Amino acid sequence: MREFLKQVAVGPAGSRDLSAEQATEAMAICLSRSATDVQIGVFLIAQRMKRETTDENQGFYRALVDASTVVSAECDQVITLCDPYDGFDRVPHYAPVVAATLGALGHPCLLHSSRIMPPKNGLTARVVLSTMGVALDIGGGEDSVHRAAERLVNEGIAYVDLEDFCPRLAALSTIRAEIAKRPFLSTLEKLIVPVRGRNETHVIAGWVHKGYEELITELLGRNGFASCLLFKGREGHTDPHPHRETAFVSRVATGSVKSGVVDPAVLEQDALEGDGAAVTADAVGNKWREVLAGVDTAGSRTVRLSVGAILHHLGVVDDAKAGSALATQTLRSGEASRVFDTLHCARP
Repeated sequence: MREFLKQVAVGPAGSRDLSAEQATEAMAICLSRSATDVQIGVFLIAQRMKRETTDENQGFYRALVDASTVVSAECDQVITLCDPYDGFDRVPHYAPVVAATLGALGHPCLLHSSRIMPPKNGLTARVVLSTMGVALDIGGGEDSVHRAAERLVNEGIAYVDLEDFCPRLAALSTIRAEIAKRPFLSTLEKLIVPVRGRNETHVIAGWVHKGYEELITELLGRNGFASCLLFKGREGHTDPHPHRETAFVSRVATGSVKSGVVDPAVLEQDALEGDGAAVTADAVGNKWREVLAGVDTAGSRTVRLSVGAILHHLGVVDDAKAGSALATQTLRSGEASRVFDTLHCARP
């Protein structure tokens, strides 16, 4: 690690980039805690200040995947919603409801998250679901990941926790709390995808800062994912804005990349409630239940826009409006709520 620090922690003028192989080795050292916590913290900060290259990100990502339990589910296709592990704190987010709606429509959808991740320490799917009384299968390590793969086939939805599929990465959270800045891990960890499809895995993610959409699409293309769809949504999550256009970038199996917008005009006019209430686990859980009950809210618009865009991206429907209409039917029929309730699966 000292040799790597001599390369990357010199300052703007003197720092040199790592090769992909060096980046893999450096990340493996961090995950195994073969270096001191101070060295690991300095390395993460130095990379943040220097800015990671494509090759470095590829190397870091490879080390993260190598350190993770990654399994294939016995279904041809898996969609995964890759929200930031440091959560949200400004507006509610709806990935579990989107996942339940997709699952009810016959498209298995994986959720993965963590408890609390610095420096943001926002609400995550795990925190909200636990507050709602949903017993997630957390704590079984590799067994939990394999059971999630089975649930994905049987129920159409599953949750996997970072503590189970990559405990070494989860253990770095104490160092990340000390450095007080988002390292490159914040971008890469959500893309590990611990349960994948037998033939295809489709990644749905988000971005905030210019350039990261290119970083993510290129990285996912290099690593064998069938496609990706990225929203420039709220707080870097996979939620489109309910009241205005949301930019998106997509890459499909042919390797072609296109951009466009998710337009709320595809939805019929709703009687809306705002999302301006305090963002607490209880409040967000209540909003999820409202949407699952078929109530027309701003959250319902977000879910229907997201599902519509995803189904159109996958080629299931001719346009996002048709996909949103399917989402509306699924929510109002109660099928999405039924699938959501299968997330309750206490560890054996």
